[in-house]
Amino acid sequence: MFAASALAVAALAFASTAAAEQHQVTFTNNCGYGTPLFLYQGNMSPQGATTVQGQLNGGIAWLDNGASCATNGVGCGAVEFTFQNTGYSQADITLEPEGSHNYLYPIGFNFINGCSNGLFCDNPNCIDQASFSPTQVPLADCQANDSGINVIFC
Repeated sequence: MFAASALAVAALAFASTAAAEQHQVTFTNNCGYGTPLFLYQGNMSPQGATTVQGQLNGGIAWLDNGASCATNGVGCGAVEFTFQNTGYSQADITLEPEGSHNYLYPIGFNFINGCSNGLFCDNPNCIDQASFSPTQVPLADCQANDSGINVIFC
């Protein structure tokens, strides 16, 4: 009986910790045009800056310019990211020359709320900062709980 009660208390404590996880997504748009948007697994409606309660898996952000970008960022340069309080938070810049994510504007990101590293790409040939392969590397990572991201355009 005691073991079952202790197990229930431990499960409740773990659930409370997981529920408290949150990750902020913000934007800095220096382009003078367009609307910064992102979507993520579990919420497939593009949205603006917000705080996501719980894990933020499979996020992608882009600058909707009203012409070249689809509702999921295809056609534009994008930042992809995942945030989990398990130490698995990472992001990369996605520019794939085959046409699914094209360089249209300078793009980058900085982690926020615990980390400040990031990447920035200001030309179509910034291979050191952008992912040009299916493996989506290089990646930047952040080990802080409740970390977030600020995506920068132009």
